[in-house]
Amino acid sequence: MKLKINISILAFALLVFLFISCNKEEDLLTPDAKTGGLVVPTSGIPYKLGATPTVNVSVFVPQGPAISKVEVYNTYTGKVSGETKTSNQSLMATFDVNGENVSKDVTKTFSVKYTDLIKGLTYNGGALPSNEGLLPIGDYWTFNYTSVLSDGRAVVNNAKTKISVANQYAGAYLCTGVFTHPTAGPRPINEEKFLTPVGAYTCNIPAGDLGASGYAVDITVDPVTNEVSFSNGVPTAMIGSTTQKSYFEPSTGKFYLHYFYVGATGNRIMDEEYTPIK
Repeated sequence: MKLKINISILAFALLVFLFISCNKEEDLLTPDAKTGGLVVPTSGIPYKLGATPTVNVSVFVPQGPAISKVEVYNTYTGKVSGETKTSNQSLMATFDVNGENVSKDVTKTFSVKYTDLIKGLTYNGGALPSNEGLLPIGDYWTFNYTSVLSDGRAVVNNAKTKISVANQYAGAYLCTGVFTHPTAGPRPINEEKFLTPVGAYTCNIPAGDLGASGYAVDITVDPVTNEVSFSNGVPTAMIGSTTQKSYFEPSTGKFYLHYFYVGATGNRIMDEEYTPIK
């Protein structure tokens, strides 16, 4: 009996030792853990054909472990005969941080031109055209960011920048207005929206305040009258108001949109004003 008790005590002591050792090892890892290197770039920028001599990209670098520099890698994606194709990846630009982010948040800006955007890329078996006017609306470049820390470690960021080949309407807008539910009543809309180019006169927008839920619609501007029509609503059809005109105002760059979709209890009505964000 005494032998069994001694063995039990020994086993228990061994388990306690292993537990303490494991905890100690984990604790020792904490002070030595290396993190940081993440940056937050501008997420979306329209490249308006014939009207974008320079693309300016802002990158927020939060305070943390010293970043020496950030490398910007570029790819191009488009459709050829209905099939999505992506170019090789090329190192397009590098900008220095020089450890400025150790004591504070910093924001860096770098600029690229069309010649930079196509440099080093092979797409669909050849180079991209030197004439930007030959690019299809809706194709896009994607910038990927790798931070190089002062100790030489490289950190690949998940955040990216999408540069869309765009029409004159694409870009960021402040959208204000009202979403009117047939039973719950009205609720205000006040959010930033990005008009994603689809064609020469068409953009895709989040519908009402339901963009996070996947509701979207294409808007098309008549180049003669500037009136707006609606199509390709997701996940349900979006219909233009029959009592209020939807249109684009060229002098201000604003959109005035009135549309709705049909729900189980009636129409969900969206009245919106889009003001371009410079």
